Amino acid sequence: MAASPSILSEKLHEYPQQDVIDGTGDGVAAVLDDCLSQHGGVFQLLHRYAGRTFCSPGKRLRLEEKSYYPDYMGGTGLDEIWMCCTVPIVTGVIDTRTGKAPFREGEAHVLTSDGKVISLQDLITANPEAVMGEKVTAFSNATFGKPTWPIVSKKFDNLNPIPDHLHWAKWEVYDINSYDNPGVNPSHYHTTAMGLYSWVTKDKFLTCMKSYGTGEYNGIRHLAPHVMMKLDDGFTMPNGVLHSPTDLCTHELHVTMDEHFLAEDVTLDGRISAEAAFYACREEDYPKSRHGDWDYLVEQFDFAANQDPNFVLNNARPAITAEEFSAAGVDAKWIVYGELLGEQKCSILRLTLAPGAKTKFCPECPTMFHTNGGSGRVGKLEVRYHQDMVLGEIYPEIGFITQTALNNGGVEIENTGAEPLVLTFDFPQNAHSKTPGVA
Repeated sequence: MAASPSILSEKLHEYPQQDVIDGTGDGVAAVLDDCLSQHGGVFQLLHRYAGRTFCSPGKRLRLEEKSYYPDYMGGTGLDEIWMCCTVPIVTGVIDTRTGKAPFREGEAHVLTSDGKVISLQDLITANPEAVMGEKVTAFSNATFGKPTWPIVSKKFDNLNPIPDHLHWAKWEVYDINSYDNPGVNPSHYHTTAMGLYSWVTKDKFLTCMKSYGTGEYNGIRHLAPHVMMKLDDGFTMPNGVLHSPTDLCTHELHVTMDEHFLAEDVTLDGRISAEAAFYACREEDYPKSRHGDWDYLVEQFDFAANQDPNFVLNNARPAITAEEFSAAGVDAKWIVYGELLGEQKCSILRLTLAPGAKTKFCPECPTMFHTNGGSGRVGKLEVRYHQDMVLGEIYPEIGFITQTALNNGGVEIENTGAEPLVLTFDFPQNAHSKTPGVA
């Protein structure tokens, strides 16, 4: 008889009523088998919420009003939902109940048939090829030195633009859509600062950075062109490029890590200290001994990437038809596609099924998905889009289609409701034998 898995003493901050299974101990294989069989190879993932200490919620994550500000987060509000992440994240939040960062903040967990939860990473570790397949497992081992899902899926939703920042190693892509931003007119004026103007010299940039924290504002966004973001299209952001994302709710994918440098010392959400500017830099990307050394920072800065005159043209991703997934009653569009930094980094697919429509869905690679509207089923997992969600309650909106499901011929997706069923699928690096959008 298989050993029963042990239960951890710590809880996920959003779900204190759910027991967390210790997936590193005995019995995890049986838990994996249960999760694979429960919905025909489709995992149900939990909504994982997080708040950044330097941001204010835009309140478009569809939580009820009082759930945005949990009383244990020291005044920080929830402005992000992490849908599929297998590594620790860095927010600066301290749980006032424990005096520590929230337990496994942002990390993906799977709901079991008996109402317990287990981390997606633990299930991957138990049998990587059953969850991710051979190709993703090999890529992950080569890239990260272990089997892990190589892409992060999340949404950030802020009342104000995020502080101008860059990622030394973390490239990312955006899907800014009308489902997450109801009521926003196509002619809106929500802009993202990207890079630097061509007239910004190294000396001008150094003067700006040396003024960090010494005056009213270092003025970094005065040196940047601002781009109006188009709803329902995609955009890519190479690492090393300054950006201050718009105050719209944004679906984002990025490589599996969490790191950043904050280049702006004053925002509408408050002041940022020079110490805080570097606190999420990884040692391997930017040595701690160089924190606050502005001359060193400017020497590391990629001026060519930040002053590319064709940056918007090269990185915009207008939605295109995904012929391979289109069918009767099924509209399929690639939102993010093609290459980034010369490689097939990741991609985003949106399916819209008319009421009563169904389709067989069997992509080449496992994929995480979330629901943007309507109700239906993905395999045996019933999904439904919700409003006014209560923190702590569990809602069936997010899932993961495993390699086990694909080995069995994929999953049937059906719209069982009266409104269009809208699903968005996030694919990792090298998921397609033919790169979408590349002739």
